[in-house]
Amino acid sequence: MMIRVSHNQTLQAQKHRRSGILGNTLEARKKRFGLLFALPAFLFFGAFYLYPLFQTFYVSLFSWGLLDEPRFLGFTNYTRLFFDKEFINSVWVSFFYAFGVVVPIWGIALGLALIFNQSFPGRQAYLTTYYIPAVISLTVWSLIWLLMYNPTFGLFSIMLRSFGITGVRMLDDPSTAMLAMIILSIWKGTPVYMVIFIAGLRAIPIDYYEAAQIDGARAWQRFLYITLPLLRPVFLYVMVISIIEAFKVFTPMYLLTNGGPGSATRVLSMFIFQNGFQFLRMGYASAASVIFLLILLTLAILQFRLLRFQQSEG
Repeated sequence: MMIRVSHNQTLQAQKHRRSGILGNTLEARKKRFGLLFALPAFLFFGAFYLYPLFQTFYVSLFSWGLLDEPRFLGFTNYTRLFFDKEFINSVWVSFFYAFGVVVPIWGIALGLALIFNQSFPGRQAYLTTYYIPAVISLTVWSLIWLLMYNPTFGLFSIMLRSFGITGVRMLDDPSTAMLAMIILSIWKGTPVYMVIFIAGLRAIPIDYYEAAQIDGARAWQRFLYITLPLLRPVFLYVMVISIIEAFKVFTPMYLLTNGGPGSATRVLSMFIFQNGFQFLRMGYASAASVIFLLILLTLAILQFRLLRFQQSEG
């Protein structure tokens, strides 16, 4: 009896061992095939993201004018940047532009999402019409606004003349040029984030609103205590993406003002472009690019920390 029991146990152990070996082999094959299918993405990321990143840092350590031999400087370019008034001004202009764009976008996009999340006649037509700026190329959009800002026949000039205001040249005046860029960008970016907010609103269970309404909660109370808390992850996602996109702006400034008048609209991307391709100071522009990346990484990390803190509080 003892021999028979032990023999059965041995057979079961062998079966378990075989199934374990087969399972491990199958898992190993799955991993190999997974890595094989992911390899093109890894190669693409390495070739077009990691390599340019390391190459940019490498070039930032040199004085290189494209037409002459690179000369090693170490971290001299970075030291010069911190004492460069134009660079410091570009950082300030970038922050001013970014938060001048994203803060209104957050409020307008959320307000429009609350409106379009309701059912009313012609809702889909209005939503489609308002989303059109989001699908227009930024270059085309910028050129359209260049015509609208024209001091002679532009839409804004015509509107101002109807109120008796003449001689306004928004793109030529340092006090209004950045405002013109901000208005252009808000109109362009709001529909994208509006759709994201609408998706977040539709993910909130309707039962919460019905229960709150039965308990006598008013519309503003339902918004404050149900909508905003449950929309918090979506809102923080919009914050991260919109701030990064705002800091990366280049096309409107390049086409409409070329960073001017003076340096009123010279954001960091314009500063890097002008130093690298107009003044042929690639090492200096690369150092500014590295600092630009560090600024974006810092902002993203701070917002993700905020997201984790909010989730732990929730």
